[in-house]
Amino acid sequence: MSEDYYQILGVSRDSTEDEIKKAYRKQALKWHPDRNNDPSAKVQFQKIAEAFETLGDPAKRQEYDAPPLQYYSSESEDGMNLFDQMFSSTFFFSHDDDLFSDHFYIPKRPRRPPPQRKKTTVRQVRVTLEDLYTGTNKNFKVTRKVFDKKTGKLIKEDKKIHLRVLPGYKHDTTIVFHNHADEWAPGKGGDLVFRIEELPHPVYQRDGRHLHTVVELSLLEALTGFKKELMRLDGKTTCLIEHSPHHGLIKPIKDGDEHIIVGEGMPDREYGKGNLIVHFKVNSFSETLNEEQCKLLKEALANVNNCK
Repeated sequence: MSEDYYQILGVSRDSTEDEIKKAYRKQALKWHPDRNNDPSAKVQFQKIAEAFETLGDPAKRQEYDAPPLQYYSSESEDGMNLFDQMFSSTFFFSHDDDLFSDHFYIPKRPRRPPPQRKKTTVRQVRVTLEDLYTGTNKNFKVTRKVFDKKTGKLIKEDKKIHLRVLPGYKHDTTIVFHNHADEWAPGKGGDLVFRIEELPHPVYQRDGRHLHTVVELSLLEALTGFKKELMRLDGKTTCLIEHSPHHGLIKPIKDGDEHIIVGEGMPDREYGKGNLIVHFKVNSFSETLNEEQCKLLKEALANVNNCK
């Protein structure tokens, strides 16, 4: 309601709990509908009950003392219930027990919305695999709603956020900034959560702390060996993949073979760097061969058979 609860009870904002109780007793006796014939007594009695229901409870009083826009009182007991509780004790005015009948008027009040609670704001942050490999910093400007210190009204405020993405962060990793979202009470903001969205990479596919990639080989490379370089995700260094004869012999690479390079995967703060798994794709013959190619191939394969 718009009227000030302290004014209704006739007390100041720094009044003690006992002073508020005494003020309620005084006002309740004065404005009780069965004692006061004033047409406004019923309404005034309800206001008194509502004011005491809030100011008589330390937690509700603290919430009420916040700017009016943020305060919501829960549904109070009706005025007569409060009155009965206060005056049923022998401590209060026992000589007035016979002043009221059993058929008191019990005023009702409408339901009020429940108190607001803080809300979490989630923002997606798109990050490349390179940035998740090396780590990066991102700066954002966010707009949120805050309570104006002078008026108590909600206003918009721009806030700068410095987001640090550490090496090894994964898809759906969350970074939480407490009290950086919209305020739900003066000085009390919700949480601002940034959720990492890992972007697809054209060369590497991530599997936890491991990386996968496909290397294409010609049939000649698969049979006789090769040297290939892969650019690491830091964009500065390369990783060498070499397959060559050993003691005069070489094991041909078949389509679908894998080669694991230890420690060339993604960084992980708990387990260390993962591995790079290379998947070989061997390109097959061309659709047609000329006579010379057929002759050379026969000679080569004949020599292979003779070596067995």
